[in-house]
Amino acid sequence: MNALFTEARVALFAKAIAVAFLFAFVATLASMRDMMLSPGRGFGGDFIAFYAAGTLAREGRPQAAYDLAAITEAEKRALPQATYALMYAYPPVFQMVLKPLAGLPYVWAYVVWAALLFALHVAVWRVAFGDTPAFWAALGCSAVYLNVLHGQNGLLSAALLGIGLLALRNRPLLAGVAIGALCYKPQLGISVGLLLIAGGQWRAVGGAALSVAVLCAASAVVLGPDIWRAFIELGGGARVVLEGDGGPLDKIASVYALVRKLGAPVSVAYALHGLVALAVMVLAIRAWRRGGEELPRIAMAAATVPLVSPYFFDYDLAVIVLPIGALLIDGFRNGWMPGMRAILLVAWFAPAIAPKLAELTGLQIMPLASIALFWAAWRRCESRTEASGQARWT
Repeated sequence: MNALFTEARVALFAKAIAVAFLFAFVATLASMRDMMLSPGRGFGGDFIAFYAAGTLAREGRPQAAYDLAAITEAEKRALPQATYALMYAYPPVFQMVLKPLAGLPYVWAYVVWAALLFALHVAVWRVAFGDTPAFWAALGCSAVYLNVLHGQNGLLSAALLGIGLLALRNRPLLAGVAIGALCYKPQLGISVGLLLIAGGQWRAVGGAALSVAVLCAASAVVLGPDIWRAFIELGGGARVVLEGDGGPLDKIASVYALVRKLGAPVSVAYALHGLVALAVMVLAIRAWRRGGEELPRIAMAAATVPLVSPYFFDYDLAVIVLPIGALLIDGFRNGWMPGMRAILLVAWFAPAIAPKLAELTGLQIMPLASIALFWAAWRRCESRTEASGQARWT
C-alpha cells in the first residue's frame, strides 16, 4: 500500500473524484423535469425551506417559519410543483442570513447560495492545506457534492469549524468567534466548546461567547424581539424528526440512527448514543488537555463533532474534511500508523454510500466510519510523535 499511497497519487485520485462529482451534479440537473429532481425533491433540494424562511422574514412575519402550515405555504409559492413539505427548525440567527437571499428569484437565490458556500469551502481549505493532497481530498469528498445538491449549509459549518480550530493556536479570539458562529446550528459546536473549556483556552471561549451574544442580539434586531419566543415555542422539530416513525433515519449519520435502524426503541437508541458520546468526550478531553502535536489534536477535535449530537445529517459530514485532511498531512510528514490510511479512505467515501446502504440493508455505516476516524485521530494524539505537524494557517 506504501507504493500506491503516495502524495502524487492521492492528489490525482482526489482530483479525479472531484471532477466525477462535478459531472454527476451536471448530469443530475440535466435530468431534471419541471424543476423537480425526483418526485420527492425539487431543484435546490432542502434550500426550498431556507428560501421560504427568508421569504417570511422579508414579509415581516419571520415567526411563521416555525409553523408547518405557514412554511409549507411559502415553499409552495417558491416551487409550486413540489408535492412535499420541509419544516424549518434553525435558530433565528440563520434566518437573518436567509432574509437577503429571498430577495432574489428562487433559482438565482439557490445559485448564489451554492456558489458562495463552495467558494468559501475552496478558500478555507486552500489556505489551511495549501496545494496538498489534503486540499484535493477536501474538494473531492462526497459530502461536498451532497451539500451542493441538497442546497444545504454543511460547507458553511465545516468552514467555520476549520477556521476556529486552525486559528486556535495563533489567533484564539478569531477562533472563538468562528466557533461561536456555529450557534446557527448549535449541535455542531458542543464538543469543541467543551474542549476549549477543558483546555482553559479562555480567550477562545470569550470570543465564542461574544460571537453568540452578538449574533443572537442582531437576529432579534433584524427579525424582531418575538422571533426567539417563536423559536422556543415552535422550534422543537429535531425530536419530531428523530423520534417519529417516518423520520429520515437513512440520512441521519449518528449512532442514534444506527441503533434505531437496527430496530431498537427510542430510549435504547438515546442511551447507547449517549454512552458513545460520553466515551468520545472523555477520551478527547484527556488528550486535549495533554497538549501535543497540533494537526492530530485538530483532527481529533473535529472528529468528535459527528459523534456527540444524535441530530446529525449526512450533509453535515462536510466537517470530516478537516480530520481527514489534517491526518493526511500528518501521515505523509510523520509516517502512518497501522490501519490509518484505510480508515481515511473509508471515511472519505462513506458519505456517498451510507444513506442508500442504510435504506437497502438497514445498516447505517456512517457512525462506524466516524468512530474509526475519531479513533485514528485519538491514537495519533496519544502516540505523541516527535515530528511537529503544523497547520498552514497564519
